Amino acid sequence: MNTIRELEIIKAALEGDIIAQKNNDKLEHPAFQSWLEDSEKVLRKVSKKLYEMKARKKLLSGLKTK
Repeated sequence: MNTIRELEIIKAALEGDIIAQKNNDKLEHPAFQSWLEDSEKVLRKVSKKLYEMKARKKLLSGLKTK
């Protein structure tokens, strides 16, 4: 399995977890709020890394075909 695929799996899992957290009735608890904020930060970080890796792969594949 390649790194892009792994990041896609992590991103999907984080998105599902964030949705579940937002639907939790304990969302008002400070520990849950902190966990949600951290999960959203990690999701942004993973999404950015995934975008960069896909862009790099596309750029490199474009160079190989020329």
